[in-house]
Order: sequence, then structure tokens, then C-alpha cells
Amino acid sequence: MLLVPGVKWHNAEVPSAAIADTESRSRALRELTTYFSLTYAISVILWLPLLVEKRASFSFLSIGTFGPTVAALVTQRIFERNWKVVRIWSSLWDLVIGVAVGASAVLVAAFAAAFFMTQSGIDRWQWSSLMQVPVLFIPNLVGGPLGEEAGWRGFALPRLQRHLDPVSSALVLGFFWANWHLPLILAHIYNVTWWQFTMLTMAASVFLSLAFNCSRGNVLCAIVVHGIYNVGTGVILNDMIGKATLYSNSVQHNVLWLAYGSVAALLCIATKGRLGFRTQTPGRRAKEVGTR
Repeated sequence: MLLVPGVKWHNAEVPSAAIADTESRSRALRELTTYFSLTYAISVILWLPLLVEKRASFSFLSIGTFGPTVAALVTQRIFERNWKVVRIWSSLWDLVIGVAVGASAVLVAAFAAAFFMTQSGIDRWQWSSLMQVPVLFIPNLVGGPLGEEAGWRGFALPRLQRHLDPVSSALVLGFFWANWHLPLILAHIYNVTWWQFTMLTMAASVFLSLAFNCSRGNVLCAIVVHGIYNVGTGVILNDMIGKATLYSNSVQHNVLWLAYGSVAALLCIATKGRLGFRTQTPGRRAKEVGTR
């Protein structure tokens, strides 16, 4: 045992706490490494037909998006010997607050991007196209949010936030989330560069982390806000402004990530880096996926 001169330990509390913290960090690192590795591997395998044939098939795209959730279940089983991966419900009020905050962030960013993408003809914006958002919302859930969020926000984010501050956690997760899409970028499913997509997705990760934390860890909230992000961004920046005179595609792509990134930065400042994160109280119970 190492003795430090001039320091008196009381029942070895301090060394025990330090050891426990080190072990906790080591375990979290192993869990996250396993999780991210499995997520990438599972999705790439499921996307192989799409990558080989170079054709976008909704079926293969949708199946691959369940990689994060499957990886979370497997990782949980490996380390905890159960299937209780995520909290899917907190309370209706928490859900409403989380969705309202997250959706507001997404819409502010989308309308800001729309404004700066428009060279002239704002009066030609097609406001009626916004009616497509609720119509497309449910079908879109299958192509991403439903298969992803139990993994990204439900499993990975809480583990990151135990050892990193909320902003760093959101950005780290956003980086991994963005690069999980790399096979789809290489298959030209997305028409932006890797770095532009990465910056945009890291900003979106801030929005979703804020919504998730404000809902007290409600995965349903993350699914809903992710769906609003996908559909809202697509409708506003394509259908709504499509008849106006727009800047070139290269300018639009840069405006997109700059607008979303700016809103994300403002949210980090406004929340003093907390992004709605609160320490969970022991008495709060949660319904979880699976059983022991």
C-alpha cells in the first residue's frame, strides 16, 4: 500500500472512491467501445447489398438503421446479463417539454438556413408544403429514428454524460453518429461532403441531447425529435423554398451546417453547457426495454 506523508485516510474512503471512479470509467469505456464497434459492424453488414449494388433500397436502408439498437441490446447483455437497455418513458409532462424544446431548436435552425439560402423571392416560399411534415412523419420513423435512438441517446449518451460534460458528450456522440453514416455517404445517398455532414450531425446531436435531457431520459422523446429533424429539415429546405431563387448548391450546403451549428452553439451558451442535464434522483423509476 502506498503511503502519502502528511495525509490521513479515514477508513480508506478516499482511495476507495478513487479506485471506484477509475473502475467506473474503465467499464464505461469498454461498454462504449463495444457498443460503437458493434453498431458500425452490424449496420455495415446489413447495408452490404445496398453498398454493392450502389442503389438506394428503402428496405435495406431501414434494416441497417436498427444497428444501433441491436448493438445496445447485445452490449447490455454482455456487460449486465440482462436486456434492460433504455428508459422509454418518464412522464407525459417530461415528454412534452423535451419534444417542445427539441422541435423548437430544429425548426429555428431550419428556418434560419432557409432564410440564408434564399437569394431572392422569400415571398415565393410555399408555406402550404409544411402540411407534409405530419404526413411524412410516421413513415420516416421506420427509416431512422425508431431503429437508432434506443442506441444513440438511450444507451450511449447517458454513459458518456457520466464521465464527460453534456456538451462534450453530445459532440462526441454526434461524431460517432455522423461517421456511422459514412457508408451511405460513399454510396451517394447524401449529396454533401463528409465534413459538412459531420458538422451538421454534431449540431443535431446537441439538439437531441438537449431534448433527451429535458425529458429526463425519455427515448420516445428522442425518437420524435429525430423524426422532426429528418422530415422538418427536408420539407423546409426543399419543398418550402424550392420556388424561390436560391444560392448555388455549394453555398447552400455550407449555410446548412453553419446555421445548425450556430443554433447549437447558442443553446450550449444559453444552458451554460448543461443542455438540460440533471442528476437523476434515486426515487425516479423508469420503464425499460426487455426483462432480466
